[in-house]
Amino acid sequence: MSLPLKQYQKQFDWPQIGNDNLIEFLDRGLAQHKLAQTYIFTGPEDLGKSTVALAFARNLIISDVAETRDFSSVNSDLHILSREVGKKNISIEAVRDFIKMLSLSSFLNSYKIGIIKDAETLSPEAASALLKTLEEPRDKVIIILLSSSIDLLLPTIVSRSQVLYFYPVAFEIVYDYLVKELNLKRGDAKDMAALSAGRPLLAAKFVENETLYEDQLASARLFLSFFNLDIPGRLKALAGYLSGQGALTADKALTILESWQRVARDLSLKAMGCPELVQHTALMAELEPLSVVNTEALIYYSKILELLYTLRRYLSANVSPNSVLEQVIYNL
Repeated sequence: MSLPLKQYQKQFDWPQIGNDNLIEFLDRGLAQHKLAQTYIFTGPEDLGKSTVALAFARNLIISDVAETRDFSSVNSDLHILSREVGKKNISIEAVRDFIKMLSLSSFLNSYKIGIIKDAETLSPEAASALLKTLEEPRDKVIIILLSSSIDLLLPTIVSRSQVLYFYPVAFEIVYDYLVKELNLKRGDAKDMAALSAGRPLLAAKFVENETLYEDQLASARLFLSFFNLDIPGRLKALAGYLSGQGALTADKALTILESWQRVARDLSLKAMGCPELVQHTALMAELEPLSVVNTEALIYYSKILELLYTLRRYLSANVSPNSVLEQVIYNL
């Protein structure tokens, strides 16, 4: 009989990033040799999906060959596939090379493990090639797909996989991590933990790269400024902001839209009378003039949220990133 989760003592080395129930599930699988041949780790970015996948892979290989925890010896049996910089999709050629590497004999005579990052960006041909491999699994080969949008994966791939959902962790956990582990001042920790929206790795990135944190706030301030400007003024403000961002790619436009969504969410929460749930606590002074607690304001900000979600779909349909962002300006 297995122990309740709260009493379970992990037997392997894992990162401390939240989602303990998932780590305990994987730990049990390793300890009891009950493993799926394909896993999907899904959830928002910066929740540690890749970190947990690497820990799982290395724990599995090492536990299968020796007592040692020398991770440097397992790299030849661990293969990672990710989308090339500047490419929209993972190509079928890349998947074929990935599958070929997994079909070779194990260097350590143990498991071979393949990790596919951003699996939702597999091209249709690449996804079909991967599916064929999943339909004819090899002994001691495990594939882990990492995805922030499981609904974009082939349903037949999902049906053949063990799906593990990663969720944002509590604000208090992220806050305590920033204060106790990264020695951040409490005020800064509060603002960064709130803006991370339960994503501990993103909060850590804010600490390591202050420019990233300031860029997030700058994007939010830009969106808030739109409400006090006419259309020509909004276009000028957007052009000024983008001039310091380099070439506007679809990925960059998506990051900007996601930032604006979080601001619109904050305004909706303020309209509902729930300021304690706001993510942009560092921008409370800028949020306040736009905050009215009534149904009309809530409906208005909810429509903006719906607009931003729609425009994200336009990006995935190859609409020009500049045109997508300008649609926000014309439709506020």
